[in-house]
Amino acid sequence: MIIKPDIFSPQAIASIQTTRLGGQSQKPYDSMNLGVFGKDEQALDNSKLIAGVPHKPIFMQQLHSNTVVEYRSIPEYHGQFKADACFTREKNILCAVLTADCLPVLIADESASTVAAVHCGWRGLFADILEKTLSQLKVDNTKLYCWLGPCISYKPYRVDAEFRQKFVRKNKEFAHCFYLDKKKHWHADLKKIAVIQLEALGVKHISQSPYCTHDNKNLFFSYRRDGETGRMASMIWLK
Repeated sequence: MIIKPDIFSPQAIASIQTTRLGGQSQKPYDSMNLGVFGKDEQALDNSKLIAGVPHKPIFMQQLHSNTVVEYRSIPEYHGQFKADACFTREKNILCAVLTADCLPVLIADESASTVAAVHCGWRGLFADILEKTLSQLKVDNTKLYCWLGPCISYKPYRVDAEFRQKFVRKNKEFAHCFYLDKKKHWHADLKKIAVIQLEALGVKHISQSPYCTHDNKNLFFSYRRDGETGRMASMIWLK
């Protein structure tokens, strides 16, 4: 089973979000695990089951960094690039990221000249990976369309006070992205952090998936919920 983001022009841009359904992996990776860097030997076979893509997905080795890579041709193998964002101006080259609670962001410009996929964990967001990605696209940010995919929502994403202060010291606006529960525990909203960053960069077209990976066990893998688990993929390409 896949989800299709609704913000991009279907005539010029294709994008899909996989779920945990439809693959061959056994527990705890059941069943469409695409985490090719993990212990599940079926992950490589699962990547061949995705229909409608221009080529077999090739994934970066993600390091929770702010490194961005440009694809001018199809990568030769998984992990060829160590980065957390990729973009391309070439047709029929997949840009893809893997997640299991972190926030995937897919990006395209209005004229369909470039697309990007970004893996946004809290470290990447704190290190301004979205800003670094947009700066390399070299297009008008007001003409960009961004889709924020399934990730952990703020209720199950508990953090400590030092974590919160780290973000608030960076930008006072981030204070609106943290919530204190009745037991005086802080919770962080990754999507809200990303929206604040994107809007500050001039992005006007932002769409958000309503799904929480942690709370939808039947549809999504969640590292915080399960520990050892699989990965979903968020993919975008120019037709």
